[in-house]
Amino acid sequence: MTRLLLLLLALAAPAGANPSRVAPGVATSPCIGEASSARCAAETLIACLARAERALCQRVGATVEAGLQPRLVEYVIERESVIRPDEISEDLRDVAWFKPGYVLVEVQLRACAPRLAACEEEEWEELQIYLRQRDARWEVVAWRASAEPDRPGELPEAFRER
Repeated sequence: MTRLLLLLLALAAPAGANPSRVAPGVATSPCIGEASSARCAAETLIACLARAERALCQRVGATVEAGLQPRLVEYVIERESVIRPDEISEDLRDVAWFKPGYVLVEVQLRACAPRLAACEEEEWEELQIYLRQRDARWEVVAWRASAEPDRPGELPEAFRER
């Protein structure tokens, strides 16, 4: 029975998952608060959402809803890719957040109450973060749950009140 449970837990987590964690007073990434790379800017956005800290959001050019509550967030960055001109289809040509040279960071995350030690009871959710470079800094253009293709800036379900 224990072996079956361990197998099911392994299948539920992203491949190779050793998730990073962020919450008020907690951070496993050393680059939260930085915008010197697309990855650090993406992790800063995740921290801004997890901690509900407006100042963190502003460092990467993002804004969040008032009333956002702090959460413990576990996340795995699955992929970071530069958008190429040949990837822009007719239906994406006029979309402000999908431009050549922008970086797409794809993340699996789950969130729970910040008092918990881990979010094992929560399901993993996909998050896509679109970023562009401005001088030596990266800024968030948009973010969205991958199931919401035409709605950038929507908070993932993991951050919404239950």
